[in-house]
Amino acid sequence: MRVAWLRLGLRGRLALSIAAIVLAAFAVLFVSVRQELNDESAVITHEEHREAGGLPGGRRRGGETTPLSPIEDAQAEVVRTFLIAGGLTLAAALLAGYLLAARTAAPLRRMAFTAAAVDGGDLTPRIGAETSAAVEVRTLAEAFDHMLDRLDDAFLRQRQFVSDASHELRTPLTAIRGQLEVLARAERPAVEEVRRVEGVVMTEMARVERLVDDLLTLARLDEDAPLQRREMPLAPYLRRLAEEEPLGGVTVGELAAGTLRADPDRLTQVIRNLLANARRHAGTRGRVEISAVARGARLTIRVDDDGPGIDPAERKRVFARFHRSEAARDRGSGGSGLGLAIARSIVELHGGRIWVEDSPLGGARVAFELGGFESQLGTA
Repeated sequence: MRVAWLRLGLRGRLALSIAAIVLAAFAVLFVSVRQELNDESAVITHEEHREAGGLPGGRRRGGETTPLSPIEDAQAEVVRTFLIAGGLTLAAALLAGYLLAARTAAPLRRMAFTAAAVDGGDLTPRIGAETSAAVEVRTLAEAFDHMLDRLDDAFLRQRQFVSDASHELRTPLTAIRGQLEVLARAERPAVEEVRRVEGVVMTEMARVERLVDDLLTLARLDEDAPLQRREMPLAPYLRRLAEEEPLGGVTVGELAAGTLRADPDRLTQVIRNLLANARRHAGTRGRVEISAVARGARLTIRVDDDGPGIDPAERKRVFARFHRSEAARDRGSGGSGLGLAIARSIVELHGGRIWVEDSPLGGARVAFELGGFESQLGTA
């Protein structure tokens, strides 16, 4: 019995459930009415016996027979009427239950077909608006379509990411192969040529290593690895990073005095990426400045440069992975195109935001805002 019930679809279960409810209600009503008829019949019979003088056999004193059969006929007619009405009601309940279940199950069946298509690798089907369905079904359909939109977008970004990563890796590897082939064709290559090829190969290998490191960093960030937050004095921390910038020349502007609760290792990645990006943008002789201002518990760290700046139309896209919009940010500058993407991921992991705007120095300003700042009086 249980196996048969489990094999029924939603339409069959709902139709049988409604029919069972109607049948149970009809049975209770029928029993109640039948009991009431029996009680009324007993009362009428008692009254007729009393009027007939209580003679047995239903006879009056004059020898007439008491007409009890019309009462029994009325009871039988009521029973027949109830049975016919109950049968028709049960049939109507079965039909209504089936139609209602079919209407309710239609969008669910479409969801099942869509899910099967998605399982086959096709992410384009959608349920669509179910204006005639119940609000719960409409909500489920909208949530299902929204989930498919996010999956489609995620797979698209993954395919684009793999394509970009493959292209970025192929470029230095092709250069390395070309240089080695040139060197291999020479029977007795000169020492100068060997040294030149060595320099090119080492440069391209360093580029591959940076790219692989950045890809691994992004992979870890995508896994939402937990942050190791701790309190750290802000001003000494930023001054140290400015001094440690490999190309140097980073000036320190206004620094809000206080402590910041954040993951120092992750935050160091952000600031070093921004400083390196600003240095490539401004050039070796350009100006790069780091500063920090606070508003309550929110801290904004800013990195400015005096380079050519970033076009307003590009300011949102610069945080995309492998995005390059300026010649100063091309492969020859040593960048992988992932620095700002890594910075955005880390800032968002901290619950903050990052953006690009014009710099007072004349170039670009990349700023990000974090919470967890505890201010002290004055500035450092």
